Amino acid sequence: MSRLNHGEREVSSFGNSEKKDSIDVDVTAAVAELGVESGHISSREGADTALEYASASAITIDDQLNRRLLRKIDLHVLPWLCGLYVLQYLDKGVLSYAGVMGIQTDAHLTASDYNWLGSIYYAGYLAFVPIHNRLFQVFPPSKYIACCMIAWGVVLSTMAACHNYAGLMVQRTVLGALEASINCGFTLITAGWYRKYEHASRVGLWSSCTGVATIIGGIIAYGCLDGEEKHPNARFASWKILSLCTGLLSVVYGACMLYFMAGSIVTARFFTSEEKTLAVERLRNNHQGVGSTKYKSYQAKEAWIDYRTWMYVSFVLSSQIPAGGLVLLSSILIKSIGFDSKTTLLLSIPQGVVAILANIGFGYLADRTKQRSGAAVLAGLLSLFAACLLFGLGNVGPYYRQYGQLIAYFIMSGTSSTSWFIVISMMSSNVLGTTKKTTVNAIVFVTLGVAYFAGPQTFRDPPYYHNGKITTIVLWIISILILFAFHVLNRWENKRRDRLVEEKGGTETGNNIEFMDLTDKENKLFRYVL
Repeated sequence: MSRLNHGEREVSSFGNSEKKDSIDVDVTAAVAELGVESGHISSREGADTALEYASASAITIDDQLNRRLLRKIDLHVLPWLCGLYVLQYLDKGVLSYAGVMGIQTDAHLTASDYNWLGSIYYAGYLAFVPIHNRLFQVFPPSKYIACCMIAWGVVLSTMAACHNYAGLMVQRTVLGALEASINCGFTLITAGWYRKYEHASRVGLWSSCTGVATIIGGIIAYGCLDGEEKHPNARFASWKILSLCTGLLSVVYGACMLYFMAGSIVTARFFTSEEKTLAVERLRNNHQGVGSTKYKSYQAKEAWIDYRTWMYVSFVLSSQIPAGGLVLLSSILIKSIGFDSKTTLLLSIPQGVVAILANIGFGYLADRTKQRSGAAVLAGLLSLFAACLLFGLGNVGPYYRQYGQLIAYFIMSGTSSTSWFIVISMMSSNVLGTTKKTTVNAIVFVTLGVAYFAGPQTFRDPPYYHNGKITTIVLWIISILILFAFHVLNRWENKRRDRLVEEKGGTETGNNIEFMDLTDKENKLFRYVL
């Protein structure tokens, strides 16, 4: 049994006791100290729920104990995130597969109509991102996302009943509104369970599931198309079968996630009371806590005037406008190189493998080196190189070096969002205060909706999309320059804070200040991840 006494403490192991009174937690003293330090809060009302399990002074957790806690969190949290991300990306990509499964003919769509179906998804996304982010502060993000997933599974299933452009536009708009909860919610969940130098590798793991979804989606779509060809009298289009299968699977998964996945560290049934205290202490150096339910206007204001917020916005626009076009047109672009429909669907599998390797690999590199901006730059340079190779070969001739273009496309498409996912992990670590975090999330993910809305519209010169390819190269160069700027500015700010501490003649201490809902400007102990 560990010993948790006031003063300097060390914990190297723990038992299985669930008696909360075995832990010496002076919450009243902690709140008093926090009220003085924060300058904003002098009572427990609206305070971070971590206070219930935070000791009034620091507990030292050794590496063995930390690994044991981390392993338990990974086992009970990551599988849910990964499975959900597979289904969400698969659901979003149904329209892409349908593009080579006959939806244009069945629903009487022009090329422009098809592009607008890709864009309108993000109109719903844009409208609901701020709503979702506010509700994430009211309800546990994992529970709220599970409810959204059940709803979007039902909506996706109704795609099978759509037979014209108007019906598909409505269905896609509602689907986008519901799926807008995912990335911003996952950012909060990651920050609420993991230390800041665990964020990039965990974001890398769940974001790599875009590759898993690409592989599974290609195989399912191939099976649906093959079944339709073998049974032409069935009179039920393959793309409709695909939407029903993926939609109903999402409903079942969402219901299971709602019941079984923990809402936060302090409500996790797989932790004992002692383990909850230790898990909260694990996050002390994040200076973030695990979430306040009280809206704080000063934090919202800080989010709007922080120049980093607008750097995130600029990065999203420059990096994800091309990616938004690729998500919709991936199957069509492969087909334009000279492959038939069934082969095109199977060729999504290598693209998925590249996405898995890239997101996991660069995420691990970011945490291992503690250089998140650097890892994102490398990922961006790889995408840019592949894009230049693909477009250069294509300019010689549409089918020139066909397999060379295909390999370049696999790399470009598979890594197109890798740097963005690393930046998501940067936001998890570098934005403090629950209200500020949800406000920044709302601004950035609204921008992501704008980028994905505009993305398909940049590829308007079929069948070879020369103008879209040039736009992609220019925007990705800009995104890499922004990543360099992040590194320089964050390093400069950390050094400035270190100098301020040295000028005061010692090391800052703040006891439980980090468990309050403080922003980076208030918390003197905070340092930006690079």
